[in-house]
Amino acid sequence: MADTSPLPVTPVFASGIVSGTVTVTTTGTTVQISSSLLTIRGIWLSGDTFSGAIMTVGDSAVVGWASGMKGVVIVPGNQPVFLPMTELSRLWVDSDTNGGKLSYAYLT
Repeated sequence: MADTSPLPVTPVFASGIVSGTVTVTTTGTTVQISSSLLTIRGIWLSGDTFSGAIMTVGDSAVVGWASGMKGVVIVPGNQPVFLPMTELSRLWVDSDTNGGKLSYAYLT
């Protein structure tokens, strides 16, 4: 059976993995995951099940609160989302509630 996935699957080779969390203290206020220019080989993102907040990730214009979400929506308990990106400082996050947490692991 032929592969019908919309994106080509390319192996990612990394020398390490770094994990962490980011907290959105006030909903509607975007938070940059890292302000450092850090080259990565992709990142996994998942909603923190303890905080229960629905998170939204994207560029600096991401919106994660009630007026309308804009970006990639991350729901706690769902499978992690992998973004094949190369610069961590370009990733921002917002939450639908105060204190929402996003867990991540990126490849170096």
